[in-house]
Amino acid sequence: MTALLGGWRLESWSLVYGDGRPPEYPMGADARGYILYTPGGQVSATIMRADSSACFAYAGRYEIADDMVFHSIELSTDPKLVGIRSSRHIHLDGNRLTLSGPDFAAGTGRTQQIVWRRA
Repeated sequence: MTALLGGWRLESWSLVYGDGRPPEYPMGADARGYILYTPGGQVSATIMRADSSACFAYAGRYEIADDMVFHSIELSTDPKLVGIRSSRHIHLDGNRLTLSGPDFAAGTGRTQQIVWRRA
């Protein structure tokens, strides 16, 4: 899916609970960030708090199958994620990309929803 190629600017990163609790924003509701997809199959994502007090980043390779993207994490600011293969549903609506899928940690009862706008 060539529509993912290039740079995307973060609109929001939320953790959505299946039990109806309000969503949480790991880096705040006003977080900033980018995700980059290269034609060679590399992905790099960086998200930080608006006040620059905390940052989350990872890089690795990606694969696309049907309406899913799989990120194989090779480097991360969170060492527990190195070696993880995350799966995200792809929803494209014009210049808006929504990636959603399971939380990195199993059994949390929540999913991640990350909304990006083409940079």
